[in-house]
Amino acid sequence: MGKISNAILMLNYLNTGNKYTVKELSEKLGITARMVRYYKAELESAGIPIETFMGPNGGYYIINCASQYNLFNKYDIELLDSIYKILQGYNYIYIDKYKNLINKIRQENDIFEEKSKYFLDNSVKDSSRVYYLLNEAVNNKNKVLVLYENLDQEWQERYIYPIQFFKYNDKIYVTAFCELRNDIRHFELNRIKINKK
Repeated sequence: MGKISNAILMLNYLNTGNKYTVKELSEKLGITARMVRYYKAELESAGIPIETFMGPNGGYYIINCASQYNLFNKYDIELLDSIYKILQGYNYIYIDKYKNLINKIRQENDIFEEKSKYFLDNSVKDSSRVYYLLNEAVNNKNKVLVLYENLDQEWQERYIYPIQFFKYNDKIYVTAFCELRNDIRHFELNRIKINKK
């Protein structure tokens, strides 16, 4: 594939919301690690912010990916519908397959619209000490040792790297990379304790 195709494919991977190491992206795209870093710089210069998570479990990811990039929108679907009507007039031999393709795109776009309802901005505010300390860690890109109450009401120590806050069903959550789970997770603020003085 060419440079543009590789850059778009890399963006599609990052747009899943997952975190990818440079090595993982280079293997998926069949390019060198140097080219992965080059594409990252090019995408950022085009206005798509790609975050870098530092450390041994680090990698690239996009925060709030649903609002950053989408393959199709409603105007694209309207255009495809218009082309469908023209092709019908010409008795296009693959008209049924084309219609199925449009329906797939429409369904994917509908799912995207539903998912996007749950992506909120990072303007959540709270007056608690826990929020203050975690917000400080977000700004400084530091990790924090927290006690987190699991579903069995047991308190467990976890090192987390806070990324952003969001509110859902009147509860405040922090999105963070969890060292224990080796993944990005959402933690309810009311179930977090921090022993830092």
